[in-house]
Parts: sequence; C-alpha cells; structure tokens
Amino acid sequence: MTAISAHRRDSAGLTGLHDAVASGAEYVEIDVRRTADGALVVHHDRTVAGVPLNRCPYSRVRALASRPVPLVAEALEIIKERARAHLDLKEHGCEHETVELALESFGGDGFVVTTREPASVALIKRDFPGVTVALSVGRGLWERGTAVRDFVPLRAVRESGADMVALNHRLARVGVLRQCARAGFPAMVWTVNAEPLMRRFLGDPRVAVLITDRPSTALRLRAHG
Repeated sequence: MTAISAHRRDSAGLTGLHDAVASGAEYVEIDVRRTADGALVVHHDRTVAGVPLNRCPYSRVRALASRPVPLVAEALEIIKERARAHLDLKEHGCEHETVELALESFGGDGFVVTTREPASVALIKRDFPGVTVALSVGRGLWERGTAVRDFVPLRAVRESGADMVALNHRLARVGVLRQCARAGFPAMVWTVNAEPLMRRFLGDPRVAVLITDRPSTALRLRAHG
C-alpha cells in the first residue's frame, strides 16, 4: 500500500501542522531551514516577509512572520507518536542536528529525510547509515542548466548512496519513475494534489509514498481503491 505524506504549507502555520498530524497520514512533512543564530526552523521559503531567513535570528523571524514559525524540535514533538516524520532539508548545514533530533524522537525507522543535495545524502548515509534518505529530483525543472540532469538521475542517486528517490510528479509521468523502479529504487512522488493524479499514483506499486497538500482526500481515495 502506498503511504501518504501530508505536506504542511508555511501559510498554514501551526494549525497546518496539527491538521497534517490529525489527518491520519502515515507521514507528516516539514521543511527544515536554519536561521542566522543557528535555530532549526520549519519553513519552506528562503525568506520571511521578504528578508532572507539565514540573515535573521529566530526572534526576528518570529517578529516578521505572519504566523508562528515553529522550531524543528517543537514540530517533532507534535508529530511524535501520531505519525512518522518526513524531513525535507532545504539547505546544507542542517543534516546532523536534524537527524539527531529525529533519532531521539522517532528512533531509526520512524522518519525519512529528503534533500535535493547529493552531498547531503552522502553525509547522512556516511554518519547515520541506518537512516532512510531520498534524493529529491525535479526541483531543477525550474532552474536553468539543471533540468536535463533531472531526467536521468540514476547516476546521482547511486553515487549519493540514497535509499529512495523523491520525484516531482511531472518527472514521474514521463518515464523517470520507470527508470528508478527498474534500478530498484522506491519512489516518493511530490506534490500531488489533483485527484486523477492521486488515483494514478496510489494505484502504482512503484510509488512507496505519495506527498500531498490534501492528505484527507488522498486517504479517502486510497480507502476506496
């Protein structure tokens, strides 16, 4: 059965995190970044109120944000014992502290880490070999000079030591999911919000995890086959 990861949007604040946990999804995804004073926070965007997050101390982030920006440790406490954690690292330098926090809260098999950076995957697999890590592929579709690599990701996946591949749904639909499955890599597919695509991927045995902003809809569709 394909598991479901509930993605939390920044705009939803802590309410979105609690809603994701309450949805019944197997995983709750949080985006991890670091502030100027070293705090690990749950925040998708590089900026808060137009100011780079990595130039703001956490106190300033809280003052600028229109909704609460939780610390990663606080978010893990909310998720713990309700779901598994899906930790999406948005930048270098978060690897060790994030994984150590997750190990303390969830043990070795209660979470998965995703990152677009092969070097981050390799670092985690070197120092925490039992942790499940997926190389995220497809963010480069919007970045000049990187999109071509996303259509042939297997070399980067193998060299990084990743256990899984996290694929943008557009790539999954044009043959990259097939490539990864043939090479023996389970797939996470993101971010799937349209019901026809949910049905397609929930019924595909090559998809281990479906990532969505609409977990309740995905759970309903999965329950009804």
